[in-house]
Amino acid sequence: MGPMSRSTTFRSSLVALVFTFAACGGGDDQQQGNGADGGADATADAGAAGSADGGEVNGEWTRLVDGTWEIPAATEFYKCVRLTVQEDMYISAFKSIGPVGTHHTVLTVGEPSGPDGITDCDAGTNANQMIFGSGIGESLFQFPEGIGVKIPAGQQLVLNLHLFNVSDTAITGTSGTDVQLTTASNIEYEAESVLMGKAIGLQVVPGPTEQIGTCTMSQDFTLLTVAPHMHQLGSHMKVEALRGNSVEMLHDEAYDFYDQKLYEIPPVSLSQGDKIRVTCGYNNTTGQMVGFGDSSEEEMCFAGMYRYPKAPSSAFGFACIF
Repeated sequence: MGPMSRSTTFRSSLVALVFTFAACGGGDDQQQGNGADGGADATADAGAAGSADGGEVNGEWTRLVDGTWEIPAATEFYKCVRLTVQEDMYISAFKSIGPVGTHHTVLTVGEPSGPDGITDCDAGTNANQMIFGSGIGESLFQFPEGIGVKIPAGQQLVLNLHLFNVSDTAITGTSGTDVQLTTASNIEYEAESVLMGKAIGLQVVPGPTEQIGTCTMSQDFTLLTVAPHMHQLGSHMKVEALRGNSVEMLHDEAYDFYDQKLYEIPPVSLSQGDKIRVTCGYNNTTGQMVGFGDSSEEEMCFAGMYRYPKAPSSAFGFACIF
């Protein structure tokens, strides 16, 4: 593996991650032992994204936004694609387009922050609300009946592409997001995407270790998915719902950096004050401590989760990160 760029400080990585991933974690943390710049120009496919009339309600996929890139050998960097929506859109399903070279994609929406098109950027270049994210491999999620995401007219999509080439030759590809569109009458509750886990104090020491983070619910929520996200040292993730003295296992699976999946779970209802506990297992063979950061040579510990209803005052789940 060739040399990769790193985040300059823990603080800058944390701030970038909070804005990137709608992070909802970091309190009550524990550790247990033994257990960019570069690339070619990219373009957004704006043909279907401007209007709710651009797609079908019958399950057909519509390209929402994408970016085409070229990554030199042994290189890691970010590209961002902005696209302003012309009419209200109602989304009932998301699907990622993530060929080799795509470390992850983050799709956010908010007030316009610049001209539409492709630019160099960093991990913190995002809009206010996260609506979809994916790691390596294809992620697809269909909301239950009555649940979905609304994108108001005039809002701007920001597709943040983290691109990562470990090979000794340049690679090219197109990364983005497809959607299934529906109508306003089919959405009773708006959903949002957040991350729950640990950022502050994340330190992966050599050997097999675990890191634990918790997130306390600021209101009543229903959870729909678990999407584990760690980096190259991650080996296992466990996600549990804590209600008083009861513990419900939501996810307990091995983790593969090169095959990151979004797992649909039976809807889990949580009340204000209930917690989610995320346990990340690592096998650190580097011989040195590896800390938190957005580079693939650093580490993370997050479970991405769709939840509803959308919290009216949570900008990226800040109630949990500190």
